[in-house]
Amino acid sequence: MNYLVCFAAYLRRCGRRESTVKSYGRVLCEFAGYGSRHSKSNSLLKQFNPNKIEAYKSHLLYDKSLRPSTVNQRLSALSAFARFLLSKGLIKGNPLDLVSRAGCNLITENDRRASWDSVQRLRAEVHKDIINVRDRAMVELLYAGLSVRELCSLRYEEGWSSDNDNIQVGDRKVSLHGRACLALEHYGILRPVLKGDYLLVGSGPERSMKPGQVYATVRKLARMAGVSIGVKDLRLDRYAGEVYGFGAARIAVAVAA
Repeated sequence: MNYLVCFAAYLRRCGRRESTVKSYGRVLCEFAGYGSRHSKSNSLLKQFNPNKIEAYKSHLLYDKSLRPSTVNQRLSALSAFARFLLSKGLIKGNPLDLVSRAGCNLITENDRRASWDSVQRLRAEVHKDIINVRDRAMVELLYAGLSVRELCSLRYEEGWSSDNDNIQVGDRKVSLHGRACLALEHYGILRPVLKGDYLLVGSGPERSMKPGQVYATVRKLARMAGVSIGVKDLRLDRYAGEVYGFGAARIAVAVAA
């Protein structure tokens, strides 16, 4: 795959200006060049992980003496490239989500581990309530990496069937872990008796879930679990656990999948 050409086409389909397309292309070429000079592998995909991007950020700040705002613009370009890779199913998560922006406090691996542990406690708590199948499905879909917008946009007829371990969200296919599949299977028993055109029923138009309803539900569940996390933590921590190797053995087997 010619990443530069395909990335440019992706940006144009997203409605980006031609100046942005060219600028993001230059950033990608520069990052690829940096990676080839500092790694044994020339594979762009292998360079695209949080640790290597953190090193690249430091290179821009301290070796090239760029201003934090300029560095953050380049990180934004790389984040757009990560979204392109996600749309093609080439990576499991956006590594830029795990990289703190220049000028912000550094988020350490220990911080990530603490967040990950809290997310597992929330998941364990929501799985105790065998009746609240919708919220359980919502939590596990967020943990699978869906955004709130994607979650609220899922149509019932285009949702998920029990013979799949992935779910189609717009143009991208999201891989589901075991607990997400089980939660959707249980919710699927109830869903036929509910009205509305959306997979997760809420109080929005056509019985959709409103974004604010998702955020409020996660806050409520976090209080019940006694943890201080939000939607962003849920969305990032499955990927963070894979990147940093946080062991599933540290949590209840019931939610380890």
